[in-house]
Amino acid sequence: MGLVVRNSKIERFRSAGKVVNWLFTGVLATVFFGFYGLFGKLSIFQNPVISNLMVYVTAVSCGIILILATRKRVLFSLEAFLSGISSGAAALTVLYLLLSNLIVVVFSFVSFSSAIFFGIMLVFEKPKLSVKQKSFAVIGILVSTFGLFLASTSMGGGSIISMSYEFDSFSLLLGSVIPVGFGLWAYLSFVTIEKRNVEVPIAFLNYSFGSLVVAVISFSIFGVLFPLPVFNFSEFRDFFPVLAGLSLVGGDILTLKSYAMTSGDSRIQETIIAILSNSEIIPLMCLSYFILKEFAVEGFIGAVVVFVGLSILNYAQRAG
Repeated sequence: MGLVVRNSKIERFRSAGKVVNWLFTGVLATVFFGFYGLFGKLSIFQNPVISNLMVYVTAVSCGIILILATRKRVLFSLEAFLSGISSGAAALTVLYLLLSNLIVVVFSFVSFSSAIFFGIMLVFEKPKLSVKQKSFAVIGILVSTFGLFLASTSMGGGSIISMSYEFDSFSLLLGSVIPVGFGLWAYLSFVTIEKRNVEVPIAFLNYSFGSLVVAVISFSIFGVLFPLPVFNFSEFRDFFPVLAGLSLVGGDILTLKSYAMTSGDSRIQETIIAILSNSEIIPLMCLSYFILKEFAVEGFIGAVVVFVGLSILNYAQRAG
């Protein structure tokens, strides 16, 4: 009897450690994406299309180095490549809206990405959720999305009131590409890792090539519209696109890794990861406060609301 109890405790301890691992990895990915947002924001106005191209050239270079270091066989993954296309298209839309000084609009659209992910998951994966789990999952997603939306109003000196002046029919239409693109990126990354069993280094290389394709196309179309900058790397700001690329590498690899750590058929863990991977506004807000001295109370309230939403989702996972 004592041996059975002891084995049960060991299994619970191992299970708890596994939860901490995937959740910690997802949170760490959020931090990297926050740095990606910060360095991308700082470098984008030098020459947006070239900065964007440098980001993904850096990502592909790191992907190739990772493949060589791990001695993996290079394979083509359609889902991973399409995830890169989706992410690249969303990033390109973000680029355009940032150039139009619609910073508040950009991050408000990003906040809906996890809701898009969960909707796609419900349609195609049909997760096994009890009525109680489904109810709490929906509440948790709505609360987290609202928290991210609230936090997004802190960027660029925005507020919920001023946002009404930023939105118009064109920005709404174009901005809808952002949550769909990032939502598809999160879903296709999930499919790549958990359903196709593609290893993380291979998945990342395919993703980075997909994103690079979009960056190259955007450069070939829009590159002539902007003056060529001189990147002689004599100033620290010349490194911003490279630093953004390195941060993107860390965030994406950690997201893929966290997907590989999840288990169960409810798909709530994957939804939490999707929320975390699209929550760069939280660390970006903190970094902007300490580095750029940008502050808005809505941002910190939103961060608390996001934490509440994730807690509800975590409860939904255990409610089964």
